Amino acid sequence: MIETQKEKYGWEFLFLGANIDAIETAGSIGISPERAVNYKSDSIGTKKNYDTLNKAVEEVRSGNELKKEWKADIEKDYNERK
Repeated sequence: MIETQKEKYGWEFLFLGANIDAIETAGSIGISPERAVNYKSDSIGTKKNYDTLNKAVEEVRSGNELKKEWKADIEKDYNERK
């Protein structure tokens, strides 16, 4: 289904995972590793997700391509607070 939506409609998918391997899980359903990120499941990590996704969606809705660095803040937080 995800591949169909990506190919037919040009949809983009982002996958955020807590307490799982988000990269592996995303890959198993057709989402590339560049579009997946692990996050710390607490209030700080969740706020970081909302802030980051807000910026990512704003970027795409403005007609720009989603940069590969879109998830850098989430990854930094996750790695610092493992």
